[in-house]
Amino acid sequence: MEDETNVQIEQRSTLTTEKTLRIITYVSWFLGVGVARPKILPKFVTIIVRVLNFGVCTVIVAYGAIDFFTFGTIFKSDIYKIMYYMNKVVCYVSSYYYVFHGIKHYDKWPLLMDKIEQLNKKITREVSINERSIKTIQILAVILTFILGPVSLLMHALYYYFTAPEEIFASDLLLYYTIAQSAINSFVFDTVVYVICNRFRKINKMIERLDNKLVASLIAFKIRRIRELHSGVCELVVLVNDIHGVQLLLCSANSFTMVVATLFRIYMGVVEHNYAFMLINNIIWIIYAGQFGLMCWVCTLTNQEFKKTGILIHSVIPNHEKTNRDKPLSVLAIYNEHDYSLQLNQQYQQHQEDRRRISLDISRFGLNYFSMENILRANIERDCVRNEINDFSNQLQQQPISFTACDFFEMNNALLTGFVGVITTYLIILVQFYRPENV
Repeated sequence: MEDETNVQIEQRSTLTTEKTLRIITYVSWFLGVGVARPKILPKFVTIIVRVLNFGVCTVIVAYGAIDFFTFGTIFKSDIYKIMYYMNKVVCYVSSYYYVFHGIKHYDKWPLLMDKIEQLNKKITREVSINERSIKTIQILAVILTFILGPVSLLMHALYYYFTAPEEIFASDLLLYYTIAQSAINSFVFDTVVYVICNRFRKINKMIERLDNKLVASLIAFKIRRIRELHSGVCELVVLVNDIHGVQLLLCSANSFTMVVATLFRIYMGVVEHNYAFMLINNIIWIIYAGQFGLMCWVCTLTNQEFKKTGILIHSVIPNHEKTNRDKPLSVLAIYNEHDYSLQLNQQYQQHQEDRRRISLDISRFGLNYFSMENILRANIERDCVRNEINDFSNQLQQQPISFTACDFFEMNNALLTGFVGVITTYLIILVQFYRPENV
């Protein structure tokens, strides 16, 4: 019965990564951005899709060049022209990199999925994995991408077609394609990071189950197993940083320039009483600010689960030492852990000298030989637990995790706070240098 349960758990675990993320993988692959791709499709199909999206990006750049000469006569503010074209350059560079990103790291996505699958099989031996929240996040991400892309483009075209047809520009319509690409690319990263966060939660749940009802040798053995699983999750973080490092850098720069340029354009419209595209501009800066904020939040959430592991593992010592002194020696034989028995025997031999010393003290209290054996064995087992906890603590210190943009900065809430502060500073500077036309 237990074997059938384990088989069912392992079968469910195969649905937790690649198959669970199948929808968002296909959407990202179809839009030609990121590293997510279906493993069943050959490489030349992926290359064809990327080439088509490269052509669309080239069309967007061509219309951007046309806007360079058009908006040069419409916008009189030189400071806004600088911000506008700086934003465009960063946006175009990001779009091109998102397209080539999947070709550069073509083999990294299957590698990441395989590592997660292997880790799932090990974790499900201890606790079950429920990916319902990840499925929900994935569906919401796809729906939001669809709304920001095709739906918004259609609404924009219909609105200006019936109100002001002369205000319909191809560059504005193609902007929704760029927004959809950027959104789904960041959503894939957010989803993968949340999968890693969920694995840290399962490991913390395994630590919480190490109560004082278990024998010390079994606790030490489980800590060693948990430490190996934790190291595997940290390897996933390293792989994600390797894949998405440049993407995070470009995404951060793109969000910054887009928010600053859009907010400054809104300010110009209010001062000059020109409220055209006001609603669209507000939606754009909210989208990019929310996209960057969501990335920082999910990275912070994962880092918090990592730090929680250190707190939980050190709480095992006091909980264990309260009642473990009365554990009989025969319990060790029930959990026939071969490797750990060897370690216990080695430490037991090291305590031979302590045994002779303690036996003299014990004889004074009238205790027999078996009582002395139990006391010494309990001391050795507690030392094993402490050693495993110390090794785990050293591993946490030597292997910290962080999601970085090519090691330039860490993605976390502190960065988000600095992001808001820098945007505010730049807007104040731009407002001071801006002079309205009617002044």
